[in-house]
Amino acid sequence: MRKITNTFQIGLYMFLFAWVDFVWAGGGDQTLVVNSTLDESDVTLDGNCSTVPDGSVNRCTLRAAIQEANIFPRKTIIEFDINDAGCINDICSITVDRANNGSLPDIIGQVEIDGSTQPDNSTVCTLSPEMRPSYKVVVQGDSMDIGLRLESGSEGSVIRGLNVRNFLNNIAIINSSDNRVECNLIGTDETGLLGTGQNPANGIIVGCEANNNILGGPNAEDGNVIANQDVDGIQYFAGFTCPTGTNIPSNNAILGNYIGIAKDGITPLGNTFGGISFWGGPTFGHYVGTLQDGTTTHANLINNSISGIYIDDGSNNITIKGNHIGTDLTGTLNLGNTAGGVDIVSGSNNIVGGTLPGESNLIAFNSEGVLISGASSSGNLNRGNQYLNNQNNPIDLIQDGGIDPDGSNPNDADDVDDGANKLINYPDITGVTLVDSGGDILVEADVFVDATSINAAYPLVIDMYYEEETNSGIQNSLYVSSVSYDMPQNVSNEIFDLPDGVIGGYLRFTVTDDEGNTSEMSPSIAFGFIDLIFKNDFE
Repeated sequence: MRKITNTFQIGLYMFLFAWVDFVWAGGGDQTLVVNSTLDESDVTLDGNCSTVPDGSVNRCTLRAAIQEANIFPRKTIIEFDINDAGCINDICSITVDRANNGSLPDIIGQVEIDGSTQPDNSTVCTLSPEMRPSYKVVVQGDSMDIGLRLESGSEGSVIRGLNVRNFLNNIAIINSSDNRVECNLIGTDETGLLGTGQNPANGIIVGCEANNNILGGPNAEDGNVIANQDVDGIQYFAGFTCPTGTNIPSNNAILGNYIGIAKDGITPLGNTFGGISFWGGPTFGHYVGTLQDGTTTHANLINNSISGIYIDDGSNNITIKGNHIGTDLTGTLNLGNTAGGVDIVSGSNNIVGGTLPGESNLIAFNSEGVLISGASSSGNLNRGNQYLNNQNNPIDLIQDGGIDPDGSNPNDADDVDDGANKLINYPDITGVTLVDSGGDILVEADVFVDATSINAAYPLVIDMYYEEETNSGIQNSLYVSSVSYDMPQNVSNEIFDLPDGVIGGYLRFTVTDDEGNTSEMSPSIAFGFIDLIFKNDFE
């Protein structure tokens, strides 16, 4: 070796060594480029993604890139530039060879895996799902194990722009927080229009201490398509045996996704059991349709399953706002779930909807709108939603703790009974008249709630819903306005506002007490006369 005597050369080498130390000590990210569809392991874990021992060929696989990422102290950006025999018609399929190589490694380092970096794939994460072309990077399994698994150590990771399919659970977030899963096709083929039929469990499963993760996002280009799963589209499961921390995921957000529907937003492609499920234990504090701030909404489409959203095992404090459950973005297609749009079988202090702009869910074409069951289920607030053409009650409180719709419950004297949402009585309306207040048409209603202050937490809120059609089985209950009802068991003359131009139709009412227990809807009451000009939210 030639002796280094030149001062400049010595300084240059010292700089290079210092730079390497700086990177490995956490001073910068690394970028690895996957250029092969093969499923080979890295030769040496040294910061160089290579699967060829003698280095004669520059070959970096997804498996090797994950292995390298797992030992790197900073974030690893995994990009794609594949052009080999595994690419057919520019669709590059990485098939995990579990039989020979095992599952892909758990991801225990921070990564940003971005399939949109593959040539000719750059537009998939700049468009809403229905506008996206076929995905160019496919990661597929043999239906026997997890696909991509974010584990402890991977906090702050991103999975984007991939078609992930044919795994037992396609993506898992276990004991890892602050991650984003966005702009993926999960459980479908690369077009996003067909299911693969080889997804035995869940599209995305979240468990253990997995907090503050975002599935989808607030922008049109963020949404995942999650379909054709044999269990749930997205499952939050609090029943794992976890090595460290708790087994209760919390404070995660799901928004902007197409769940149980193809990429085009209209073709049914259901998940068998639930669009989104919370169970296995008291998972809590999640957001469906909003970010964790509870106000930044972006509708999920949640369709074509048994339950649109399923809440069980004491799961609580879940906020569901701004979604389309059982229908498309226009609210006209029947894509209903065969049970409830929202089924709360065991859970408390959950919020479905709201009265501020953007908070209302459109819950349509399901068996029932919102079903609440279980003696311990209380404080489940249902306000401000639109219920359209569900087969049974918009809100159904189940008296016997079962899971089947049981029709409207009769009010009882003093509201002494107990059960789901305390089986709180709905308002009795003893009279309705129209009032012209300087050209603004109002509803004056005599309202009576048969509930003592012992059996219901005062003050109560009375919500009024408008139905334009006759009460002949065509359901279209649209929230209109609210008043406060403060005096127990008092017939109160209340004034409700109506939308401009509405001078007749049918009204229904709910009550919500100060603990968040919302009643079923009252029977419909005719008022004024019906002007059939007003269709589709009074427009």
